[in-house]
Amino acid sequence: MDFQQKDLERRPKIYPVFLPNLGCRTRCIYCNQSIMTGETLPDLKEIAQSLQNLTDVDEIGYYGGTFTGLKPELMEKLLSVRPDIPKRISTRPDVIDEHVVEILKRWNVKTVELGVESIDDEVLKNSKRNYTGADVLRAISLLKDRFEVVAHLMTGLPSDTRAKDLESVRILINTGVSLFRIHPTIVFKDTELEVLFKQGLYKPQTLDEAVNILAEMVILIEGHNGKVIRLGYHIPQSQLKYVAAGPYHPSFGDMVRSRVVRMIVERFGVKEIAYSRRFTSWVKGYGNDKMSVSFLEISDEDGIFLDGTPFSDMLRRYSESIKY
Repeated sequence: MDFQQKDLERRPKIYPVFLPNLGCRTRCIYCNQSIMTGETLPDLKEIAQSLQNLTDVDEIGYYGGTFTGLKPELMEKLLSVRPDIPKRISTRPDVIDEHVVEILKRWNVKTVELGVESIDDEVLKNSKRNYTGADVLRAISLLKDRFEVVAHLMTGLPSDTRAKDLESVRILINTGVSLFRIHPTIVFKDTELEVLFKQGLYKPQTLDEAVNILAEMVILIEGHNGKVIRLGYHIPQSQLKYVAAGPYHPSFGDMVRSRVVRMIVERFGVKEIAYSRRFTSWVKGYGNDKMSVSFLEISDEDGIFLDGTPFSDMLRRYSESIKY
């Protein structure tokens, strides 16, 4: 399936249920979940009531905590509400085993969003994730043939490098994972990472650094027929006051997509970009309109074409040339 065709697929309507820190057995160095979600621990009876009345949704998503870190009876209680609606859950690699997989399969779980963050053991240790790259691969092997797996990655964690980020992507692609969410590390107030930042022991990525590395990760993933379904954090306006440092921008995803286009233009000396209107922000946004290329908006085809070559083909060519 071509890149543009994939992008046209209708996104599922997901009803989100936030379970901040529920099921989490450790506190990661960067985490203040109640700040990030703006939520307090929900009443389970209220959750059940709200789900019973749902109409016109494709999935119910349990976010914010470590779903498979919950006691099995609580997992089943949450999943058993509206068994007719497929579920998606977010969790960690170290709380996936055969028994958990059986529960998820029994109760119509369709998608598992796996908080990988990195495959590198040093990065995982210094971020206090409390699992290893081997644990990630073991979890994926249990999940990949039974569920849609979305790998969540972070850049700019303690001890992280560009090479480690790209290697994490390469390893995950080789497991067969094709869907990704990626965001740079943001320093939130009242976290251990904020303490290190204030002590000068942690330096967050600049916005430009974060955009560059995520653009390369997008090229590597989508050049190998994967898809990045989310770039950057969504932080509600009311929660922005809790951001202490880091490369946050409300339009981070568009910035990365624009950088991908620019990198392809510069790598291959592109002279003309033809594009359909809905891709204007990618093609001409964030300084791209000043590139020395001809821009041609088209209506007879949907997509982006660089010197006549489909965007997906250019991604593939670029991904094959990335060195790290």
